[in-house]
Amino acid sequence: MGYLWVMTIGFVICLGLVGGILLYFISTAFNLKDASRIDLLDSRKKE
Repeated sequence: MGYLWVMTIGFVICLGLVGGILLYFISTAFNLKDASRIDLLDSRKKE
């Protein structure tokens, strides 16, 4: 029974690591400063 708990906890930790790495690379791909510079509709609201 203890073996199954260890496997479950290890699987959850692995899923957390993979999910965290995935979210990190997705968030770095979206450069928010560059998006506001390129988006002309956003710059027209400031004028």
